[in-house]
Amino acid sequence: MISYTEKIKLSAESNANIKGGNLDSKKLEAILLESKVLYTLMLDYEYGKGNLQNVELVDDSLIFTSAHAGILKVSYDINEFSICSALDYTGAYKMLLNFQIDVQTGEISLTGEERFE
Repeated sequence: MISYTEKIKLSAESNANIKGGNLDSKKLEAILLESKVLYTLMLDYEYGKGNLQNVELVDDSLIFTSAHAGILKVSYDINEFSICSALDYTGAYKMLLNFQIDVQTGEISLTGEERFE
């Protein structure tokens, strides 16, 4: 089984907010969307399956399970198009991700689902 992990380095201000207990789900969502790490992580999972589009957090899906960890859901589309193969397909997908915030290093680790390859 394979699972992929991507890390984001937090700004000093964001890390201070976490240490002070002042990070809510909306602030974390903004950090994740700004970093483009969700796109990179989905690309790792879906490499070679088509054009990755519309990578977004599912509304209100980010949930803290502890002070520095939780889950969230990402939605995305994969588009395959080939004139030679008469192929034009767009599929909608969703994936659950786990996140862990390391206040010592100032990093957020995002890990996707385990996949059988």
